[in-house]
Amino acid sequence: MSTAYPPEILKFIEEEMAAGHYEDETALITEALEVFRELKQRHADLIQQIQQSLEDEKTGRVTSLDINALISELESEIDETGQPVP
Repeated sequence: MSTAYPPEILKFIEEEMAAGHYEDETALITEALEVFRELKQRHADLIQQIQQSLEDEKTGRVTSLDINALISELESEIDETGQPVP
């Protein structure tokens, strides 16, 4: 497959290879696509979680949360160094 990259992408590829971060262009592109695929999956998972949360809210399956009370409770469980209180 012959690919023509925009100049800024080509420059990035050349810099990464010159720095020794990748053995060749294929290794760099493969890693970039793996990261992109993971990012897309995480995005899809987040969208699904948001949709589920909105559905839960619509059907009344939610609990009120007093964030200040929660913070106070959590702070009472640790000492001044951030370690759990025995």
